Amino acid sequence: MLVTALVIGITYTAYSIVIKSYQSFTKKNEDMAVLISLDHLLRRDFERADTILKDLNGVTIMEHDKTVKYAFTPDFITRNSAIIDTFKVQSLGVKTIFENMPVDEIQNTTERNRIDELDFILLFQNEKIPHHYQKLYSSENLIKREADALN
Repeated sequence: MLVTALVIGITYTAYSIVIKSYQSFTKKNEDMAVLISLDHLLRRDFERADTILKDLNGVTIMEHDKTVKYAFTPDFITRNSAIIDTFKVQSLGVKTIFENMPVDEIQNTTERNRIDELDFILLFQNEKIPHHYQKLYSSENLIKREADALN
């Protein structure tokens, strides 16, 4: 009986260790999937955008007749398109830039709110992960922006 009790105790301990490891692994993978999904959507939206603007809560990405808004809060990021996606990640230090100059405040004209870079830091399991997105506007897009740029 003593041997049986020892075997059962060892088996139970090993089982609980395996279960805790599996749960930790699963949680980490779920959190990483959120980061990967956010990164994928932001990169795709930046690539396809005709114009990207700074707004009160984050950025507005305009593509032909489609508009996507990203709102940054300290505890989550939302993406508002045809549906609303909420990414439960902590973000810090959101910076918007146009032609190497920071766009810190909302301006009175749309063109002055244009950005070509977005920088922020995500906190993932006590690690800071920097994210950088850049929009390379086409010359056609920039000429439309300033009609006398051809002269």
